[in-house]
Amino acid sequence: MANGRDFYAGSRAFEWLAMLVGLPIDQFNFLICQFIALMLAIVYKKVLPPNKVTPQVRHTVALLIGIVLGYFCFGHQISHLCLLGTISYIIMNSINPQIMHRGVLFVALLYLSSLHLLRLTYDYGGWTLDITGPAMIATQKVSSVAFSLHDGLARSEENLSLDQKRYVIRQSPSVLEFFSYIFHFQGLMCGPLMFYNDYITFIEGKSYNRVKHPQGQALDETTKYLIFQGPPLEQVIQKITVSIFFALFLVIIVPHFPITYLTEEKFLNETPWLSQMFYIIVATSVVRSKYYHAWLLGEAVCNAAGQGFNGFTSGGQPRWDLMSNVDIVRFEMSVNFRESLETWNKTTQVWLKSIAYDRAASHKTLLTYILSAIWHGFYPGYYFTFLGGALLTVAARSVRRSVRPYFQTSKPISVFYDILSCLATRVALAYIVFPFILLESMASLKVYWNFYFLGHIIALLAIFVLPIVLPPQTKSGKSSSAENDQRISSASDTSCFSQATASFS
Repeated sequence: MANGRDFYAGSRAFEWLAMLVGLPIDQFNFLICQFIALMLAIVYKKVLPPNKVTPQVRHTVALLIGIVLGYFCFGHQISHLCLLGTISYIIMNSINPQIMHRGVLFVALLYLSSLHLLRLTYDYGGWTLDITGPAMIATQKVSSVAFSLHDGLARSEENLSLDQKRYVIRQSPSVLEFFSYIFHFQGLMCGPLMFYNDYITFIEGKSYNRVKHPQGQALDETTKYLIFQGPPLEQVIQKITVSIFFALFLVIIVPHFPITYLTEEKFLNETPWLSQMFYIIVATSVVRSKYYHAWLLGEAVCNAAGQGFNGFTSGGQPRWDLMSNVDIVRFEMSVNFRESLETWNKTTQVWLKSIAYDRAASHKTLLTYILSAIWHGFYPGYYFTFLGGALLTVAARSVRRSVRPYFQTSKPISVFYDILSCLATRVALAYIVFPFILLESMASLKVYWNFYFLGHIIALLAIFVLPIVLPPQTKSGKSSSAENDQRISSASDTSCFSQATASFS
């Protein structure tokens, strides 16, 4: 059977060069497009600033460049984004605003799901780049616009949360604005997601209107000019450098730790248990370089165009992390499961929070995980990871409530607890994430059976037994069994969102 790259729809004009450097043509084209986008982003900021050209010009140029680069990288498959965007736009402007947002989400997920299923037929288990990646980002965009438009047309101001007020849209975008948002070249290939209002303020050069100065001062012209000019070039260069480092790491180091080794008889029957666990930790850790490389490069492209303003530091300096998808150092050194989730795929977490978790009447955590799993696709390994992630989320919360207070009596003991928690988090993440990379159900079950499902058993004990043995303390220092029972029974519904979203792609 032909592999996925035999069906690759993008340009093969540089296939000879891709062979010389030893990269598959799909990956080579992706790099070409991103570095072209990086160069054009610099030109875009310098030649077409919002004080010299109209928003329509900036929209048009960003749209056309995105379509050209998208066609180069994905060929005729770029038509899927056109069709997805067109259908969504028609629904937004023809259906009652009271239900329009749900219709857009349903149709977008249905269309994306059909692409995921189609991919399974020609590249099962493969990693060939195709339109499903940009379609995942486009699904986030059209659904976020629809929900924000619903908030603006069908809900009163007093019923909106602070986040909903920030993203609310009061009138339907024009065709140019909408498709520029879907196709703008800075975030077409792999994101990061930028919400519609943030994109419009960037196009109009009014990002400074979105936030207040930390000291409550009026923004002076110098500060506005700094924001208008975009982030310092040094920040862009730093992100490109780190992205290149992880690209080299991906090419040189990752092949030495194949995830498929987990299913081999030598690993399962001849490797000591601790060595097995260590290998899983290493294999799932090094593969993250793929995401670090792509996300940092995408963020650099956005920053080079002037995007990314996200308020001010406590010292009053502009922050440029609006487009940040990951905090690498905090993630790798996180001392608990919650911190790991807060620092991973951050823009997707905001999307899940804004359209699922904040709006669900009940079973918030479960519904959020289900949406995230469907958005990723239909490999069984995804569902092992997301459902297992939900279980570990609640278990980690239970452990923190019952155990942590006993380690807060002194600074050394607290540090010791953090070290143990950090190590436990590394093991838990590896245990729950490897099916996401392995993909197949039987292979994942085979590995879990080899570990006697110990991680799942410990998680269940932490949820249902630990609170009985070590009841969580109230603020007064005494435990309350009634409050305990209520917390346990509702844990899957009331955990904060940063504990509820385990988006690993």
